[in-house]
Amino acid sequence: MRSGFLVLMAACVALVATATPAAGDGGPGQGAVQGWDGVARGAERYVAVPAGGWTTVQAINRKGGRVTRWLELKGTWGIPLVSADGARDALLRDGHTLVLGQVTAGPFLRKRSSFAFADLKHMYVTRTIDMPGHMTFDAMSPDAHYMYLTEYVSQQNFFRYRVRAFDLRATRLLPKIVSDRSSWETTMQGWPVSRAHRDGWAYTLYAGSGARPFIHALDTRHVSAVCIDLPWKDDPAGIGAYRLHWDGSGHLVVRGPRGRALVTVDRGSARVLSFVRDP
Repeated sequence: MRSGFLVLMAACVALVATATPAAGDGGPGQGAVQGWDGVARGAERYVAVPAGGWTTVQAINRKGGRVTRWLELKGTWGIPLVSADGARDALLRDGHTLVLGQVTAGPFLRKRSSFAFADLKHMYVTRTIDMPGHMTFDAMSPDAHYMYLTEYVSQQNFFRYRVRAFDLRATRLLPKIVSDRSSWETTMQGWPVSRAHRDGWAYTLYAGSGARPFIHALDTRHVSAVCIDLPWKDDPAGIGAYRLHWDGSGHLVVRGPRGRALVTVDRGSARVLSFVRDP
């Protein structure tokens, strides 16, 4: 699954690099941003704001713009941005738990990574998790059993990574790499453009960054994945504006910026049913 710093690479042009590096830290960004739109649910929007060596997570009324509650954390934290079209996955299905990642930047990979779980009702941190390696948040299983992470593996190429799963019940990083069993490829490359969900699966459209673009299908319940290669040898112009949608038959559709269906995928067989040859 091609995530993390790749997300920031895609998004920073539009977001004007809202993430702020922490003193002494380095490496590609943690895939977490401060400011900008944050993440919304119901009548509220949640935004992480820098506060002089601390971070304030604010609950903002979407109608009047009033800050109704806030939480202060020491350090530079942000809301994970899992694809160029939003950060919704960081807000869990219970509607009040937000996963925060560290905001970092620089030329080196981090030696350790930390994540914080914030209770947005009562505005306090329920738990923090620290682990070795440069990790970014990517997805969560519906029952919050597994947290999926992107692990960067090359100091020379920040686009290369592999997908890991953290067992939140056992509080341990699973040793196996999450990969497509048909190929067993563990290290991948690309950047995430759009995400869609269905029945515990997280589907992500990835630009290939010099390789073939594809859709990554992550079974968040069962710690497995399938990669669906798209029928183009290179990234089409404007792929950053493509979005994943569902059609009336339950097929996954890649749509262009004007809503044109460019690729239709059968979810059950992970097979491309139709496509536009020259989008």
